[in-house]
Amino acid sequence: MNRHLDDAITQIKSLSEEGQREAAELLFEFLNQQKSDIRLTPAQVAEIERRLGDDEPFASDQEVRDLYARLTK
Repeated sequence: MNRHLDDAITQIKSLSEEGQREAAELLFEFLNQQKSDIRLTPAQVAEIERRLGDDEPFASDQEVRDLYARLTK
């Protein structure tokens, strides 16, 4: 086993039951993602991160209310 992974597991063992459960869930999520056939290029990852950080495309509360009002007349 990789020394870094061994150190992490040693620290996880010292956590509460709940902490250990959460750490296990994170590890299983990571492992499931590694099995995925979907692979993004660095450019795709950068574009997703850019779009997630951009609040502008979202409508304001008032814009949503106005649109809902127009659509439900």
